[in-house]
Amino acid sequence: MNNKINNYNANSLFGAQMINNNNNINEDKKTMDELIIDTLKKLSKQENYIREYGDFAPVTEFFENPDNNTKDYVGKYGLKIYKMPKDIVPDPKMRYIEAAAYVPSGDYKSDMIVGNGYKNEILKMLKDPEFAKTLKSAYEQLLESIANYD
Repeated sequence: MNNKINNYNANSLFGAQMINNNNNINEDKKTMDELIIDTLKKLSKQENYIREYGDFAPVTEFFENPDNNTKDYVGKYGLKIYKMPKDIVPDPKMRYIEAAAYVPSGDYKSDMIVGNGYKNEILKMLKDPEFAKTLKSAYEQLLESIANYD
């Protein structure tokens, strides 16, 4: 009798087979840098939804936190392009980019504005490699603010 039965997957068609314990490891898992670049590319492709004048619905993208060591603090990160209300910013062409970190339960977030400008300036920022570095730094600060929240 085999005492290691928990390491085997028995079925009537193939009999007992060793379970591959590596199934839970995602070999294609992307790094934070890659996820940030992917998110910036996705937002760039949505340029038609970012209107040059007037109001528009915020354009957002999210990605899961790739770091298992910090998933208890931040479950996902977000990036949003939006327009402030007229009573706060009267310029009808000004747009803002906001980075956010969300706790796993989703009931709390920490956010910060990481860029602003007119539509063409925002789109240029999204394609700038230096902006990806700025965004990574912002996400690190947001993670720290959530982790140190008492």
